[in-house]
Amino acid sequence: MGEIRGWVPGVVVLLAFASAGCMQLVRQWELDGIMEPVHGQLADHETRISANAAAMEDLQNDIQTLRSRLDQLQREFGGHVSDDDMHGAGLAVSLPVHFDFNSSDVRAVDRPILDAFAAAITGSFPQARITVEGSADQAGSAAYNMRLSQARAESVRNYLVENAGLDADNIAAAAMGETRLVNEETGVQNPQSGIENRRATFIIEWAGPGSN
Repeated sequence: MGEIRGWVPGVVVLLAFASAGCMQLVRQWELDGIMEPVHGQLADHETRISANAAAMEDLQNDIQTLRSRLDQLQREFGGHVSDDDMHGAGLAVSLPVHFDFNSSDVRAVDRPILDAFAAAITGSFPQARITVEGSADQAGSAAYNMRLSQARAESVRNYLVENAGLDADNIAAAAMGETRLVNEETGVQNPQSGIENRRATFIIEWAGPGSN
């Protein structure tokens, strides 16, 4: 009988350890159940980060390719290509696309330039957002020149869409009027005078990965 009494504490201790072990297993099982979706969310998050990093790298490569092709246009036709500090992420492009006095028609001499510009966009960064900016000289009123420069911007936009194949949804037209004069000449006395003011310039923008 004394021996039995001696076993009882040992049995109690073993049962206590067994119970504690079972409780630990239950807690671990519950913890695993809680953490499983968390681990899944972390994995999804890491996948998205990797995808965004890859998309950003592709975007940078497209931008670099576009910049190289525009620099080539600059060397071939003249003009200027620079970072667009006013709008943020983008490029400001000035090519020798000009207009006759009091006209908004695209000149035949400028069509190869516009064709090459469109080819550079299509071949390297077709999703780019483009704004065609039309300008005028000081002949006529400011209001008239604003309307004329809008017509010039729209004329170039229409050519890029209808003849050069760019996406109409990605091109806007904006009027600058006589706010960006290169010189003070107007063309009133000589139609060729002030042609540097009668021009179209371009802003190319991008919003990052996932832009449409």
